[in-house]
Amino acid sequence: MNLSQAQFDRAVNLIYDTLDNRAAWRKVLECIHEAVGGRAIHLLAYDGEHGALSYSEGADMAPQIDLEYIQKFQFIDPRVGLLRTQWDDNWLHCHEHFAEDFVANDPFYQEFLIPHGARYLTACKLVENKEAIVLLACLRRPEEGPMPPEALAFLDRLRPHLQRATRMGLTQFVYSAQALVGHALVDKLRQPVMLLTTSGEVVLANEAARCLLGSTGLVQVVDNRLVLPPAYRSAFLDQCAELEHQVRSGVGAGEANGKAFRSLHMSSGVGEAPDVLYGFFTMLVPEQTMGSFGLRPLVMLFFYHPTSVQEIDSDLLSAAFGLSHAECRVASLLADGMPLKSIADTLGVQYDTVRKQLMSIYQKTATNRQPELVRLLMNLPASAVQRALKADANPFQGLSAPAS
Repeated sequence: MNLSQAQFDRAVNLIYDTLDNRAAWRKVLECIHEAVGGRAIHLLAYDGEHGALSYSEGADMAPQIDLEYIQKFQFIDPRVGLLRTQWDDNWLHCHEHFAEDFVANDPFYQEFLIPHGARYLTACKLVENKEAIVLLACLRRPEEGPMPPEALAFLDRLRPHLQRATRMGLTQFVYSAQALVGHALVDKLRQPVMLLTTSGEVVLANEAARCLLGSTGLVQVVDNRLVLPPAYRSAFLDQCAELEHQVRSGVGAGEANGKAFRSLHMSSGVGEAPDVLYGFFTMLVPEQTMGSFGLRPLVMLFFYHPTSVQEIDSDLLSAAFGLSHAECRVASLLADGMPLKSIADTLGVQYDTVRKQLMSIYQKTATNRQPELVRLLMNLPASAVQRALKADANPFQGLSAPAS
């Protein structure tokens, strides 16, 4: 921790820089994180008119974690009611409401929060009015315990400045179709990802996806529309339309919203070494993603191209085998040759936590030993597609063109 007066003065100056530059909030949160320590600092806002998650920024936060929370774990987060309604101009400490016996049996804590190295939450409302609710949340690791009194005193001194800056710059925190939280998260991912309408119009292609367009002829964007080879195009759009129908009719809407992926395996079929591209896609439903991707259903499509992707990708691991983000990190570090003890130190979690995650990875990938798991990871594209095409192996529904 660094609770010095110099750090306080630096934080105050950074806070008022945000009035001219929305992006400056990242430096504010990083400065606060340096001061009080802990697992992460998170600033988030909910739009008053639409009820959408309208802002999300943090220090030591990963976009994959935010996406995982938005798509799944927000629905079982027991802290949400407290954060929105049950305290006024004061600090909320989650350990005062959720005792250890509750945490030990709660799926949100056990499946999401603790595996990501967090346990304790200290939060306050910076703004609460008809336009928006803006929250500052400080997360701490299980072994760190709740926020220390001296760190809380530092935050309490900063709070009037944070409240003043968020009120003066409130337009930064209300819903905007030009500044969607989900789009910002997708832009940060290193995996090639596109957001599409169900008719194939490209709403967003992140940098990795734009780079992919130059390395394969199997996917292109023409007049702002996704263009696939004829053998795959109709089947892909038909399944997108089916997903949208499920959402609008309420049939299978839960599966359509990020809980089941469909797979796309394309090949040029030319020469001894044909171009191959793997894709996985799912429906993003506004009501189930806090509106963070906009107010209409979208298809999220991400790609794995063997010649352009040089690292094991968390999204592909999650889609192919149902691994959580925390389990993906463990699997990737194992593939890099890191022992379990070093993985625990790197991730800032207990050794037993990593060991339990490895057992879960073995079960989900149908492996039994680390060498077997690493071999699977090193051959991920073929393994993922083969599993995706087996209806009894996982919730994927396969999509591939007939052999010509």
